[in-house]
Parts: sequence; structure tokens; C-alpha cells
Amino acid sequence: MRRAERNVLIIKLAFVAVFAIACAAIWYYELSIARPRAQCLRQPGAEWFQKTRTCQVAPSAACEASGNWWDPVSRTCARVVHIPDFTGRP
Repeated sequence: MRRAERNVLIIKLAFVAVFAIACAAIWYYELSIARPRAQCLRQPGAEWFQKTRTCQVAPSAACEASGNWWDPVSRTCARVVHIPDFTGRP
């Protein structure tokens, strides 16, 4: 086998390897990230947290239904305070 043919074969194999790795990465993303996120967001009041790849439904929906404010970062249900009530000023 001549040197040029050998180099072409190596380049072909490199492209096939890169293609196979890219296909595996897309397959992994679809099964582990995209599909669970889509299933989570179909539920009313659901929140998807990308950092932990978790879905939360009940806390935020229950908090907002009671008229409070939900903070998804700290996962806190807080009561809205009207400033004139707090300071005593009109």
C-alpha cells in the first residue's frame, strides 16, 4: 500500500470515528436530558432545573396558588410584603 493511500485510509477512519462519537453524544443528550425535560414541562406548574436535571411540580404550584412568591433558586416560598404595611407610611 502506498503512503498516499494509507493517509487517505487514516483520514477516512478519523472521520468515521468523529461521526460515531457525535452520534453517541446526540443519542445520550436525547435520552438523558431532552426527553425528561420535555416530559416535565408537559405538567402544569412544573419547573425544570438544568443544573441538577430535576423536575419540581408541587412546591411552586402550591406556593403561587396561595398568593405567595416562589423563588426557584433558593426554593423558598415567601409572602409578599406591601411596603406601606411594613413602614407604617401611607
